[in-house]
Amino acid sequence: MDPNRSKIVENIHEALVKCEIKDGMTISFHHHFREGDYIVNMVMEEIHKMGVKNITICASSLGKAHDPIVPMIEDGTVTGIRSSGEAISAGKLKNLAVMCSHGGRVRAIESGEVHIDIAFIGAPTCDEYGNMRANGGKSDCGVLSYAMADAEYADRVVAITDCLVPFPNIPASISMTQVDFVCVVDEIG
Repeated sequence: MDPNRSKIVENIHEALVKCEIKDGMTISFHHHFREGDYIVNMVMEEIHKMGVKNITICASSLGKAHDPIVPMIEDGTVTGIRSSGEAISAGKLKNLAVMCSHGGRVRAIESGEVHIDIAFIGAPTCDEYGNMRANGGKSDCGVLSYAMADAEYADRVVAITDCLVPFPNIPASISMTQVDFVCVVDEIG
């Protein structure tokens, strides 16, 4: 990626195409917005529309806000989950659901036990080059610490924000050097 050009994409669909989404990938999300999170559902809805199957979701936590992914488990869009939370209880997941603590998830990513193809990180503020901060927007979340491993180890990183700010958005919690694309949406959580 050229750090001197804007990384803005038009929408989540374009980000997925540019990240070369395909069957069998592992994608990650963080949970900073908890039960107010919109990121997982937005991304998974688009993946579902594209007909991509056999996705493993590696999320720091899933909860009731993510109930819309249940039909995607039933139809084979999602076949694996590595997370904490209560989203898996009906036994419909094709593969194992691996439950782990937030720190255990980070360790699994850093050790290579889990390989992330595409990380989607909700950023309360972000500039067009991908410098993300956890505060300053309409969806402040405190810190982006659990998403740092995703940004460092994923093959591709998409920042999703509802508050695009002028460059440079510093001090950045996650640097533009770790971000491939920036997608601006109406609301992240």
